Amino acid sequence: MNLERNIFDWPVNLNSFSTNEILGWPIKDVFLGFFMILEIDNLLPNELRTIIKKLQKLLDMQENSKSIINEVIGNERQNICCPKCKSTNIVKDGTYKGRQKFKCKDCNKKFNALTNTPFHHTRLTYGQIEETYQCLVDKHSIRKSAKRIGVSTKTAFTLRFKMISCLKFIRTNAKLSGDMELDEYYLSINLKGTKKENMPRASKKRKSSGSSKRGISKHKACVTSGIDECDNIFLELAGTGPVTSDMIKNTIAPKIVNPKKVTTDCKSSYESIAKENNWNLKQVKSGTYVDDDRNNLANINSIHSELTSFLSTFHGVSTKHLQEYLDWFSFLKYLNYSIDYLEQADYFEKCTITKQTDIKFDNVCDNHSILDFYDVYEDYHYHPSNSTT
Repeated sequence: MNLERNIFDWPVNLNSFSTNEILGWPIKDVFLGFFMILEIDNLLPNELRTIIKKLQKLLDMQENSKSIINEVIGNERQNICCPKCKSTNIVKDGTYKGRQKFKCKDCNKKFNALTNTPFHHTRLTYGQIEETYQCLVDKHSIRKSAKRIGVSTKTAFTLRFKMISCLKFIRTNAKLSGDMELDEYYLSINLKGTKKENMPRASKKRKSSGSSKRGISKHKACVTSGIDECDNIFLELAGTGPVTSDMIKNTIAPKIVNPKKVTTDCKSSYESIAKENNWNLKQVKSGTYVDDDRNNLANINSIHSELTSFLSTFHGVSTKHLQEYLDWFSFLKYLNYSIDYLEQADYFEKCTITKQTDIKFDNVCDNHSILDFYDVYEDYHYHPSNSTT
């Protein structure tokens, strides 16, 4: 019986196929059989078990496939553009290993659906990719993720950084409105993963807290942060040292839309920005928890506490990768607010699988932050070539 002809040459006589015929169809056609006979509720237990086994076999085949990710990305991508010049003036350019290739008519760039996505040049099965997303949702360490996915620790770290580097949209699209709280979050500069020849200062034993200088010095990374009445949060690495008006102006200020009340600490940096933008500024004095009008920074301090706990899970996060971890934290907060846990990994995949990233296996350890660590430690006058081993 020509199943394909019967399926697509409508009208189809739904009673022309018996249950035994359907159970003998190829695995992929079992789904079509369901819709054709519309009598699944009348199947016997042994017939249902046979169908379930066929479906499980199909699922195993798809999860163990290394080429299915190309189809998944193709289905998720709404429109195809050139990864180099962003032009949509493209044409098909043959296939390679079953993957459709494209050519940009403006810059002659050749690419496929996976180019510059987190899974470009990947050899992972689709099942391993799904496990990678679940590891991100569960905040697993690199070693635990590598063991769960079945890859090396270097591959696990590269995969993690590729995926979380695609989360910058959570920051670029962020908007704060209504009543909000703003504050800064400081971390010591962490050079974890920096090669000896690239160190801006002499290596030293890593400490759990503190830095080489007291107080909020240039050796502290400053993160501007905010949360509004709808629990929208914003976190961005602004620079080093105490927060300045320029840091606020270049990071969190553009994200504030229609503010009713802006509560901050008593730093003068906020005053000039508030005056410039006509904010209703309420400042809480140092050493106090609330002002006379009961304004406080409890919500943003709670976010800082959660962020500290999140970063401590990884036993130190390199400052050159800090922004990506801040985006990851913000995205996980959004998932916990709005998506059921069992659906979070799928939603994570849907949001990032077609995003563009320039992270590759050979540049994942480069400095991707806005900071110049040689400038931060210029007062050390350190030259690796002159140091002793």
